[in-house]
Amino acid sequence: MKKRELVLIAAIAAIAIMPVSSSYAAEKESFGTKVKNFWRNLLSYPARVTEESASVLVDTAKSGVSVVTNEIKRVAEVTTGDVAKTKELITEPIAGTAETTVKAAEGVVNIPFEAAKEKAEPQATESE
Repeated sequence: MKKRELVLIAAIAAIAIMPVSSSYAAEKESFGTKVKNFWRNLLSYPARVTEESASVLVDTAKSGVSVVTNEIKRVAEVTTGDVAKTKELITEPIAGTAETTVKAAEGVVNIPFEAAKEKAEPQATESE
């Protein structure tokens, strides 16, 4: 009788330990993944800063070109006789330049934050 009880207790203990051990292994893998992701993010941070800087530069250049283009249009309108557009000829470049400057400053301030964001990588699918 004692032998049966001992075998039954051993079987119950083995069944109880199995989920705990797999949970521990999953936790260990999670830590390893975290470490790997930390180093990957640390080493790729300069590249992402450069990417974000280029993006801000492109957006600022587009905005600056837009301001210049609008100014040329206003000059053409005023010189062809639309004197009512004279006010816009003076105020639009100032407002456009200020708006471009603000957007550029916001972009530059956000570069470190945007570069530090972890990019989600697509998970590899298992093929059978």
